[in-house]
Amino acid sequence: MRSYSKVAGMTATAQPAAEELKDFYGLSVVAIPPNRPCIRVDQPDVVFTHKEAKTTALVAEIAAAHATGRPILVGTRSVEESEQLALCLQSSGVCCEVLNARTDELEAKIIAQAGAIGAVTISTNMAGRGTDIHLGGDEQEEYEKVRALGGLYVIGTNRHESLRIDHQLRGRAGRQGDPGTSRFFVSLEDDLMLRYGINDLIPAKLRPEKQDEPIDHPAIRSEIARAQRIVEGQQFEIRKTLRKYSMIIQEQRQIVQTRRQDLLWRRGSSSLLRTHSLDHYASLVSAVGEAALEQAETLITLFNIDQQWADHLAEIARIREGIHLVRLNGQDPLDQFHRLASAAFFEMLRKTEESVVETLLSAEISEHGIDLEKAGVKGPSSTWTYLINDDPFEETMKVLIRNIGFASVSASCLPCLLMLAGWAIYQRYFRKAQRRGHL
Repeated sequence: MRSYSKVAGMTATAQPAAEELKDFYGLSVVAIPPNRPCIRVDQPDVVFTHKEAKTTALVAEIAAAHATGRPILVGTRSVEESEQLALCLQSSGVCCEVLNARTDELEAKIIAQAGAIGAVTISTNMAGRGTDIHLGGDEQEEYEKVRALGGLYVIGTNRHESLRIDHQLRGRAGRQGDPGTSRFFVSLEDDLMLRYGINDLIPAKLRPEKQDEPIDHPAIRSEIARAQRIVEGQQFEIRKTLRKYSMIIQEQRQIVQTRRQDLLWRRGSSSLLRTHSLDHYASLVSAVGEAALEQAETLITLFNIDQQWADHLAEIARIREGIHLVRLNGQDPLDQFHRLASAAFFEMLRKTEESVVETLLSAEISEHGIDLEKAGVKGPSSTWTYLINDDPFEETMKVLIRNIGFASVSASCLPCLLMLAGWAIYQRYFRKAQRRGHL
């Protein structure tokens, strides 16, 4: 993002992130009034002691609203949850459409009908974000009927770590002055509640026994909202820390990008071949001409820059994966990361230069240019995207080690630390070798 001279954006949920946008990008947030007043009704959360009671109430609420013909959009946290809820609804005789990562090619079609009379759409958080769900679907004559029913009813099955995600889900209803309603169903056994110990924040005298009825107490809803703000603050601090690690990589990225642009626009770049082997350079100029040689060297250099930069990013990821272990030796992980990242970058520049010269010395270059495929420097014909699932155990190790100071470690902690160190070594070397073997 910092490669652009000017950056701007528009979103309905920028206000909660105003401080972060200012700190990270120097951008101020300005609220623009909507062209039509929002008349959506945001109802208070319905809180339950356990998940089963919440699911039962969800199915009953959806079935009751569906019986009136009112369109319903249900937002879930995961693909698995969306499919489980769909099964529960089907068992209750409620037909629904499921929109998640497994049906992304049908997103536009499903969203177009999500506002139709009797429509029940279950989606994950990303579905339909930034999309107007038209009341009545693609049948314009049904618009007034849906409007009279109260518009789209948005139901959230969980609170999220970020209030912005909750707002984005609510924002599917009540768009462009249309009526709408939103409500969240929450249980004290939800992932967010358990992960951050929100249940422990509720005073003991207010903490109810397991029951099927909702907990109707404003103090409990207030504690859930407070915990959400605490989680957001923690996530903000984590992003600030990660930004400190990414700043040096951003500087390196700008150096590489400048070098690439200089090559493409032929601004003040000297021939590496001429610098390292003047005789070979002179013989090639005599044989194929300076223009053909310059073009061949540009293509070879661009390929090697891209290749070495990709390898460099993989190396940086490897360094960052285990950098927290230096704290056990009383060192600052950030300082060590900067030192190692800088050394890796200079090594990348050396390898790039070395590879370019080696290719130019061995490649066959004619007055028509260079055969990139034959020279082994042709880029891929397609782009592969790899999805990597977070390993919860690995993340736990990082959290446990993050704040352990070497001086404060007691003898009773040493076996655990040895186990953690062994796990880190496995993660860092064995799995890397394993991945290379598969590649």
